[in-house]
Amino acid sequence: MKKIAVIPPIPLTETEFTRRRIQYEQFADRDFKIEIRSLKGGPLLTDSEYELLQAKGYMVAEAELAEKEGADAVIIDCTTDPGIVEMQQSLDIPVIGSLKSSIMLSLQTGRTFSILALDEIWAGMIKRKIEEYRLDKHLSSTEIIGTHVYNPENEREMDDYEYNRFLSQLFKAGEKAVNSGADTIILGSTTIIKGWKELENHLSVPVIAPGTAALKTAEIILSLNLKTSRRAYPKINKKWEMS
Repeated sequence: MKKIAVIPPIPLTETEFTRRRIQYEQFADRDFKIEIRSLKGGPLLTDSEYELLQAKGYMVAEAELAEKEGADAVIIDCTTDPGIVEMQQSLDIPVIGSLKSSIMLSLQTGRTFSILALDEIWAGMIKRKIEEYRLDKHLSSTEIIGTHVYNPENEREMDDYEYNRFLSQLFKAGEKAVNSGADTIILGSTTIIKGWKELENHLSVPVIAPGTAALKTAEIILSLNLKTSRRAYPKINKKWEMS
């Protein structure tokens, strides 16, 4: 059985740890074991590029530790793929970005995609990453949901009122995306777990959840025994040391 380490950009609360574990395990093939990793430090939320920069070192260190402890692949559980290049330079196991996986999958099912971002800041961060990947020509639009799903001070799931409000905002953002010309939708956060299939049924276009896309990409890469190209990402030997 192959082990896939899932690395978010934050230290997880107990509730969020369980929520993410259930999310990934329900879609994992039985030949793969999911291991959710929680960072040893860094910001509680990563709602800016400054905070993502703070988190990146902890993420790389956690990825290196996961490899040392027997992980066969790493998933970056964040839709800006923080630390992906640094991990690919450091690790000998495959490193899978949630955003990159989502875009590649969307281009197998359609021609253009829209991102449904949590807010304007996340929209900007994701768009800049798409431009870095040189895949922005396929981006139809970036729409704003206007609600954050995860709050570390709120140790519970959304209640029915909160969920219905979120679902309404998600539907409105999705409708704007389709009207902009998108033929596939990418959810702009790995924290969006509920509402995925409801949105797909409402819009009648493929809706891609980044975490699931990354998981299935990792399974394929491991099944094919593919490795990181050292021509693209030369190996470095220096490891992160976090105090």
